[in-house]
Amino acid sequence: MRPARVALPPGSRILVTGANGYLASHVAEQLLTLGYLVRGTVRAPKPWLDQYFDERYRKGMFESVIVPSFEDKYIINRVLDDVDGVVHLASDLTFSTDPEAVIPWVVQATVGILEEAAKRSSVKRVVLVSSSSATYMLNPAPEGRTIHADTWNEEAVRLAWDEQTPLDKKGMAVYAASKTEGERQSWKWVQEHRHSFVFNTVLPSFSVGRILHPEIFGSTMGWTRKLLEGDPAAFSKFPEQWFVDVEDVARLCIIGLLDINVKSERLFGFAGQANWTDVVRMLRELRPNNQRIPNPPQNEKRDNTRVVPRDRAEQLLKNFYGQAAWTPIRHSLENGIQDLD
Repeated sequence: MRPARVALPPGSRILVTGANGYLASHVAEQLLTLGYLVRGTVRAPKPWLDQYFDERYRKGMFESVIVPSFEDKYIINRVLDDVDGVVHLASDLTFSTDPEAVIPWVVQATVGILEEAAKRSSVKRVVLVSSSSATYMLNPAPEGRTIHADTWNEEAVRLAWDEQTPLDKKGMAVYAASKTEGERQSWKWVQEHRHSFVFNTVLPSFSVGRILHPEIFGSTMGWTRKLLEGDPAAFSKFPEQWFVDVEDVARLCIIGLLDINVKSERLFGFAGQANWTDVVRMLRELRPNNQRIPNPPQNEKRDNTRVVPRDRAEQLLKNFYGQAAWTPIRHSLENGIQDLD
């Protein structure tokens, strides 16, 4: 379901960067389902991706193009040929502890897309996928905190460049700082330069749910799946306690791209709160015969972060898709482990 009037008509060509990724593949699929043409960038050939979409949609609706680096403006300009809209998801997910190697690259790659899109009069809408980590450090705050539409993660930027930051916290700080600065500098560029497109951003929290293809690790869902193998790494790697279904996030990307009433907005993908104790309990309920699921961290704190803009995002899901509410976390987990015992 979608409104009768959309910013870009079906048949328009949409550029989706990092199309072989967990969220990006869902964005591509939802666009194809709605009748849009998708040009997806990949860093190296991914024939399985083309095959997956060709088997499910009319051949030629999806095409993959190789973009080894988003620093190459010639290549970016070429892949924007005949494009009507852009959803930019490609980013640095290495969790490197070197801010100099990550943050400037992410900013340059993100702003570079905007610069090249502005040269194309055909490009009418651009959506940047940011992150919840662009607003706050994801450690639980039992004492409470409030996130607004204009909140930025200043702490991450400070920690990323501080040589005294412990190495075990540096990787996440650098990642969060790259998302913070990548999004913030994009808004700054949009405000200061001439362009003909509408710009929106989407900020997903910890995403779980269905993985489209075995070749896709699944990002945060991939780490959650490892709990079924007895691997507890997710507990220390991801302290966040706000979750969201990956398909809900993909829908928010579509809304940012197509909803004529959404302009210059940050859309917050925050469905509900749960800690690892809750997740382990749900996984054990879903897989009662699995004895390998590790026990959750002891004495786990409860986060008390209030995210004010999430209500706006939920209302947009209702208005655009007719969706009653956010997808429940348990349902998302069930979809994300459907091929595992």
